[in-house]
Amino acid sequence: MILTDELCDRLCAAAVEGAPLMAIQANDPRITLVAGGYPLFADGKIAGGIGVGGGTEEQDCEIAEYVLSVFEKLAK
Repeated sequence: MILTDELCDRLCAAAVEGAPLMAIQANDPRITLVAGGYPLFADGKIAGGIGVGGGTEEQDCEIAEYVLSVFEKLAK
């Protein structure tokens, strides 16, 4: 389920100790914040999401951003 149009890495930064969303993961077991999660939009509406994991944070984001660019081309 996509709760926001923010990228997971941005949400991760907001969920660290002392940040506005600190401990959000502890309050809802359905929420997992890891880099590599991106919402997919079509016609300005959320159409789904993609999650890439298994590499470094940088690698996961790079792959997810490539998939996002392909999706955006196909959704036009």
